[in-house]
Amino acid sequence: MKNSKNKKKPLIIIPSRMGSKRLKFKNILPIKKLPMFVFVAKNMLKSRFSPIIYISSESKKVQKICKLYNLNFIKRPKKLSSDKAEKQLAIVHAVKVLTKRLSYKPEIVISLQANSPEVNAASLDKAIKLFKKSFINKQNKELITVGENNLQNAAFRIMTYSAVFQKSLSTNIIVFKKNYTDIHNKNDYLKVLKKLK
Repeated sequence: MKNSKNKKKPLIIIPSRMGSKRLKFKNILPIKKLPMFVFVAKNMLKSRFSPIIYISSESKKVQKICKLYNLNFIKRPKKLSSDKAEKQLAIVHAVKVLTKRLSYKPEIVISLQANSPEVNAASLDKAIKLFKKSFINKQNKELITVGENNLQNAAFRIMTYSAVFQKSLSTNIIVFKKNYTDIHNKNDYLKVLKKLK
């Protein structure tokens, strides 16, 4: 992969560990007959920005599903796969590995929740456009998704490459308002299934 050709393509990392306690195996529950993380990834492939997408997981089952659906997979260390591990550390790991493996230093990195299947490519594209035109020329900036209650819903987080490696949020924060449900329990799952009919 040539860095000069692909550096403007966003890198999307979809963390998909299998250790959920509140809703077992939530990241592979079916959404329109597809495992949840696959449904999310396939939708993002429709983005006009032609993102490069990787699924980050410690699970061999997730790896097999990725192979079945022709999705890129990156093995996540077990120490970054517990329920106590910060998701951002998995993003840092993936970016470090892929930068070396692909000779690819992306301008934009996106952390995308596997358990937020309401997110679609059109919304993500709007957020990327907003991200690009905000805080122009700032080395570190981030965009977070916020619901109508003004609380972060964590559906996705867009960062400059350097912002990925910060120890805290950037001082240059962009807010993208959209009501998304992060699936954490059975009621959340059933609610989203109705919305996506």
